[in-house]
Amino acid sequence: MKHIIALALLIALAAPAAANPVLANVVYIDVGDGSNCYCPDPSEAFTITVYISDLEPGLQGIFGIAFMFDRTFSGFKLAQTNLLGGLDFGDVEVDGWALTSGGDCVEPDANGLIAVAELTYLYLGTPGLITFMPHPIDGQSFADCNNDLGEWWVRDQPDGNAGICMEPPGGCGTVPVEDASWGSIKALFR
Repeated sequence: MKHIIALALLIALAAPAAANPVLANVVYIDVGDGSNCYCPDPSEAFTITVYISDLEPGLQGIFGIAFMFDRTFSGFKLAQTNLLGGLDFGDVEVDGWALTSGGDCVEPDANGLIAVAELTYLYLGTPGLITFMPHPIDGQSFADCNNDLGEWWVRDQPDGNAGICMEPPGGCGTVPVEDASWGSIKALFR
């Protein structure tokens, strides 16, 4: 029943749908400080944030999105929070999760990001991954602020996977570094 409600809600948000689906939104997972790699202590709770970025030109924001997580690290999901401010249906790990924004369109912040959801996990000590996947019924769908159904995609491997005490298949996110000479590096340790 949850699947039918979620699908009906996303379809209703998207009516009238565009003749061709709008390809928009890049999805990525952040486990803290802009990284997709994190290693909590056993029995530590931590939060994962799901973002949408890189809206296609002409899109102002979103009304809703559907997706699913595949989790391989040991632990428990303690909470799932819809940051769009509307209704949500389903369990992100069991039957997928469909989220709506309520009455208003959710627009990107100054950095071009829309924080979609937060999930809190308790880590029990066995490393693994979280992989962002299509919703089992609604697929890679979202409803944009023009009431068109669109399709999200994951930018590349590192952004679609989060490594918990292990490196995801595409590697960990990069950290910007400043250019320095070998002499200036040695001077730091004198």
